[in-house]
Amino acid sequence: MEFENIIYKVEDGIATIQLNRPKALNALNSEINRDIMAALQLLQQDASVRVLVMTGSEKAFAAGADVKEMANATPRYAKEFCGLAIDINNLLESLPVPVIAAVGGYAFGGGCEMTLACDFRVGGSRTTLSFPEVGLGIIPGANGCARATAIVGPAKAKQLVMLTEMIPGRQAYDLGLLNWYVESPALDELNAAARAAKKAYKEAQKAGSADVDTLKAAQKAAEAEAARAEYDAILDKAYAVARQLMAKPGCALASAKAAINKAANESVNAGKNQETIEFTLLFDTHDQKEGMAAMIEKRDAVFTNS
Repeated sequence: MEFENIIYKVEDGIATIQLNRPKALNALNSEINRDIMAALQLLQQDASVRVLVMTGSEKAFAAGADVKEMANATPRYAKEFCGLAIDINNLLESLPVPVIAAVGGYAFGGGCEMTLACDFRVGGSRTTLSFPEVGLGIIPGANGCARATAIVGPAKAKQLVMLTEMIPGRQAYDLGLLNWYVESPALDELNAAARAAKKAYKEAQKAGSADVDTLKAAQKAAEAEAARAEYDAILDKAYAVARQLMAKPGCALASAKAAINKAANESVNAGKNQETIEFTLLFDTHDQKEGMAAMIEKRDAVFTNS
């Protein structure tokens, strides 16, 4: 099925939803949200899907919600607008399959909220997370405050939301907002070349050099190459994690996710109770029998996700 604002595909058990509004840096409006929800509903009906990867582009995962659509909204319309975003994020959070956000470039506002609803997040040096809403006279509307609090604690969540700080990839990783931060000597070289090209352009511009247009084009090309290489590395890491998860029994993954979410979203005691329920019910699955038999027999397990 084709969509206007996203690209949805399933390959070898891994589903991918790629946000695709490049001119708007994947800003989240009603149309793209409806496409995302429709794709998630397709995924729910597809038993072959074992992992979902959410992504955007090298420039932006999603540069927030579409302010043009919200600027003149009434409280009633605002509730309807954020309602769909809330439903999407709740569904991402509650899907029985693991969800990985491959975050290239900006993830602002609603885009940041969407990444926090995913189970895992991968980023790099150009990844930037931010909640800019307070500066627009509002607050995050799709449960970003609550999810940020669960991940980084109330004091740091207040800092992120109330000061509208922009969090670069390395800092996001240190805070626990990213699970993996991609880096390599090859990326370092491309980044150094992009910085050098930018410096040469700025110096030529300041000096009024005749080569300024050529150097500007070279700077843009170097930055584009470095950004694309980093985004490809982020995607590669996301898919590598997805393949690792696919080697695990699906029922156990779903149970682990349910128990951890219960503890994070409700209380530790609620999580303990859910953990006991999930643990007990897994003894009625093929994969529990197969996993333990394989360990006893010193062989590789053959899981059927049942």
